[in-house]
Amino acid sequence: MNTEAQIIASPVPFVKSETAKKHPRTVREPLKIEDITIPFKALGRHIAKCQRKRQSVRVPAMRGSDLGQVLRTLELKRALA
Repeated sequence: MNTEAQIIASPVPFVKSETAKKHPRTVREPLKIEDITIPFKALGRHIAKCQRKRQSVRVPAMRGSDLGQVLRTLELKRALA
């Protein structure tokens, strides 16, 4: 039995070229502590407290702006700790 192996290669590269247009990143100003609503401040404090105790935390589904407020609270909490 005679088996011949052939390699079939495409002439087009599969990796995008470095000249591809990149998506522009929008840089925004950080949130001020006065702009964060009270429920999201409380959630951020709760997450930080559970992290110190090494407990799991259930974070509910939320919009991007709400998640940004929680993350900003966590940043401020770590800066003050």
